[in-house]
Amino acid sequence: MVFGLFKKKKAPGAPVPSNALFEQFAQIGDQRVAYLKSGPIDKTIVFLHGNSACKEAFVEQFCVVRDAGYGILAVDLPGHGASADAVDPSVQYTIPSYADLITDICTHLGLNNAVLCGWSLGGHIAIEMAAKQSDYSGLMFFGTPPVGPGMEHLEAAFLPSDVSDVTGAENPPRDRLEAYIAALYGTLPDIPQNLVSAGLRTDGRSRSTMLAHWASGAGGHNQRDLVQTWRKPILMLQGGDDAFIAADYFKGLDVQGDGSGPTFTIIEHAGHAPFIEAPIAFNEQLLAFCKRCF
Repeated sequence: MVFGLFKKKKAPGAPVPSNALFEQFAQIGDQRVAYLKSGPIDKTIVFLHGNSACKEAFVEQFCVVRDAGYGILAVDLPGHGASADAVDPSVQYTIPSYADLITDICTHLGLNNAVLCGWSLGGHIAIEMAAKQSDYSGLMFFGTPPVGPGMEHLEAAFLPSDVSDVTGAENPPRDRLEAYIAALYGTLPDIPQNLVSAGLRTDGRSRSTMLAHWASGAGGHNQRDLVQTWRKPILMLQGGDDAFIAADYFKGLDVQGDGSGPTFTIIEHAGHAPFIEAPIAFNEQLLAFCKRCF
């Protein structure tokens, strides 16, 4: 099956073009994980999707990243996309555990000096990864206010939304889940069916467990502190019409640093998913940031 640039599988024994993205699987401990990978291992962008989404959400980035000579790694989180559901949901469906898993996949694939690129939940995972180890080249996130673990700053960082309750709901009514999926992609008039299907497929325990664990403050690194002290490039992007995230929250971060620290940019005419709502503007930011990092 062909999804634009990438394919589901290759014929046995067939050569794999270096610029092709084939869906592959890795067994990391007891977790079976689906991923897309192509390009060099020393200049790779690791794409991390959001809650109730999948790796294919970044299809608008794959071609431009490949053509710029960078490697690509896009992973389905456990309980999402083509990855298996967690064997132990209470442990594996948490931001620190997601971060450990993606780190293990990077090690498994031999990636060096990657740029972490995370959307929403994926951004929180990327921040946690950067807090755990420093050998990444840069950190880029969008639709992700650096908050937690714990309840401090949550109210200031997130806007009230008609569908925000679904973020942590295990078994929401289908119409509520569909409304939530639509809100994730903000201003996009027609959501690709594979992204709708990914939202419906998601193991609901991943939503409820993740949110309850993070809000409890039971584990994980302080994300505000990481963003304000990390000494490598950080780019924070926000859709100007994001219905979930308060842009003013970012103004309260101390991001002066030494010039290599965090920068914050608004992408106008986009909501919670600027990478798919305004891909041209987003990709310009992405490639400029990667040039800075690499």
